[in-house]
Amino acid sequence: MAFKRALVVDDSRSARLALKMLLEQNDLKVHFAETGEEAIDFLKTQTVDVIFMDHSMPGMTGLELAEAVTAGSI
Repeated sequence: MAFKRALVVDDSRSARLALKMLLEQNDLKVHFAETGEEAIDFLKTQTVDVIFMDHSMPGMTGLELAEAVTAGSI
């Protein structure tokens, strides 16, 4: 069975790790980005099935990242 892939975008290390544990219990392979910009760089070369993101991060916010992803500008 192929694993589903998730990208967790959050500037909080503890939040990333907590979500990672929960997602892995549900058979998801988890990737991380600490910023919206880092997430965009990751998404330029990788595909994921779902993205979990913090709405309030330094630099690009989660809402701005969601807009970039849904607009197809990546």
